[in-house]
Amino acid sequence: MKFFCFLVVLCVGFNFATADPTNPTKIKVVIDAGHGGSDTGAQSNSILEKQIVADVSSQLKELCTDKNIEIILLRTGDEFMSLQDRVDKIQSLSPDLVISLHANYSKNRERNGVEVFVAENDFTMESSYFGTKILESFKRKYFKTSALQSANFFLLKNLNCPAVTIELGFLSNAEDMKYLNSEFGQKFLAQQIVSSLD
Repeated sequence: MKFFCFLVVLCVGFNFATADPTNPTKIKVVIDAGHGGSDTGAQSNSILEKQIVADVSSQLKELCTDKNIEIILLRTGDEFMSLQDRVDKIQSLSPDLVISLHANYSKNRERNGVEVFVAENDFTMESSYFGTKILESFKRKYFKTSALQSANFFLLKNLNCPAVTIELGFLSNAEDMKYLNSEFGQKFLAQQIVSSLD
């Protein structure tokens, strides 16, 4: 049974990453920068989650040079979008994958690292595959990560395509916050996500 599951996951990844070179298929990936407008998300002093995830998503689009991958930014400015509006817009785009970017916050100031989530009660093979690939990309660069998790997030449970949520780090942790708020850190975070799509 484990071997069969491995083969299914392998085939999903192979189909995504290796289109026929004589007839390449463009893969459409939507990047959802969480929050926006009056919804600032988590906050540490003047550092806002909505701005950090917007900056990382812009870096991600710039760094993805694979002509067979089309990166679409769901939010390009500082506008508010309801969760239902996000779902509706994403569905109209018919993407192959959705990556929702967020920054975490915890009362425990020691908590840190990258976390990745897929829909609760819908641990789909494709979502799990991409979530695992993203985590492995961060692990290769010695980021602290946890195992792939499931959650009842509105966006994840209401989409009809593979989707993951990435918590890029904790604004409540001093080291994570400095990294998240630096141009170098944002670019490095974006690069790990891009490398997981290759």
